[in-house]
Amino acid sequence: MDLDARADGRSAALNGLSRFQATDHTLVQDAVSRAEVTGWSYYFPYLLFFSQLSGRERVLFEVEHDALLVYRLSERSSGAVLSLLVPPFPFEPKALERASTRMKDFNAGGQQRISRVPESMAGAIARSGFELRFNADEYLYDGAQVREMAGSQFGALRRKIGKYEPDSFHVRPYTQSDRSGCKALLQDWRTTMSERGIKLGPYRSYARRCLDEAETLGEDVLRGEVIEIDGAIGAFTFGGAIEQETVSLFITISDHRHPGLAYLQRQRFISGTPDTRYFNDFVDSNRPGLAQMKRTFRPVRMQPLFSARRR
Repeated sequence: MDLDARADGRSAALNGLSRFQATDHTLVQDAVSRAEVTGWSYYFPYLLFFSQLSGRERVLFEVEHDALLVYRLSERSSGAVLSLLVPPFPFEPKALERASTRMKDFNAGGQQRISRVPESMAGAIARSGFELRFNADEYLYDGAQVREMAGSQFGALRRKIGKYEPDSFHVRPYTQSDRSGCKALLQDWRTTMSERGIKLGPYRSYARRCLDEAETLGEDVLRGEVIEIDGAIGAFTFGGAIEQETVSLFITISDHRHPGLAYLQRQRFISGTPDTRYFNDFVDSNRPGLAQMKRTFRPVRMQPLFSARRR
């Protein structure tokens, strides 16, 4: 059942909240710049496509005390739950209290939670009375190092990519004509993940939304790339600037029948963005294989994320 219907009498706690629209890009970028955050969760297309979902989960936002508040509205077996996806940015205590009031009014038991607290805001959130718990680390790569792949530390990456002869694949920008092929690959990828017992959450849903609406955003906001192997799409990647120095590796889907393709798609996408210093590849979701692959890119920083709750 849709979240709007499940909200029932608590819907007043959602009054004034909106879904992101493409025209909100400047609003988000301004808040990101003032907050000086580089987290994967602050990438505008992620917020936009996640906001456009319906059913079990989506994000909503408001502006309070010159800070952006991004809420996560989730459907659970016990009912709908409202939380903050990230702390108010830039951080503002009065904005946090506004969000806390909404969460107390909406949630059974008045629970107040923040899904992803970056290290830079952890102290302020703790001083506001929230209990913090380590969640995961984000992988941050140095773009110049990955493009060059020099030295023994990148030997494993060179070997993985070296399995693909230059004439065995073709890298090109994503176009609308690639949509059906990419969706078919996404479905195959989802089936493979399900067979392995891996839960994906809303990732597949906003990946589909990304394929449907990529053309609505300029390439300076969202750049798509596909890799063709044997005449078929073997991988597709989307990403773009979180802030001036950091790009998000937003969507990275590859055909698992081609070993090492996930390495190739990341390295080529990073190489295709030559002027960017850092790339944020989010977390490894406690999957050993994914962690091993991401460590091969020799992250120069592991950015801690915390979850927070206040009774």
